[in-house]
Amino acid sequence: MIEETSAGPTALRRGFLAAPEVVAQGRLIVEAQALQWGLPKTTVDDAILVASELLTNAVRATRGQPVTLRLALVPDGLRIEVWDTSPEKPEPSAPDLTMPTCHVPEDAPDPGGWGLSLIATLAEEHGWHPEHDGKSVWAVLRALPTNGPETQGDAP
Repeated sequence: MIEETSAGPTALRRGFLAAPEVVAQGRLIVEAQALQWGLPKTTVDDAILVASELLTNAVRATRGQPVTLRLALVPDGLRIEVWDTSPEKPEPSAPDLTMPTCHVPEDAPDPGGWGLSLIATLAEEHGWHPEHDGKSVWAVLRALPTNGPETQGDAP
């Protein structure tokens, strides 16, 4: 669903069932929408990474349950939000930085632990709140569109 205003679409919402392939789908949706909104390439790249981390955490917490990806243009940038059915507060975990002492199979699960730290580094603001028998975890990336009415015309 894309919300419309007189200025055009300013928000997008997509629902999924939490499964690993949702993360790749979410990255494509975020990239396409952020580019359509004319956001700078660095913001698009950061948005893809933030959405990927948020969706990965939602899939891990609620496999097979509904999750929702929401994007919205806010006055200074892009808000990325993922809702899932787990009411648990997201807690950062320490990544495992030890070197393996034996061969690690290619299909071994990723130990994780980087997601919320990456989001905190990339986002101007981030947080979570309880919502509809679950929670939403969000981040705001600061950026102004590179194309659109704000950047067209002569400078004053």
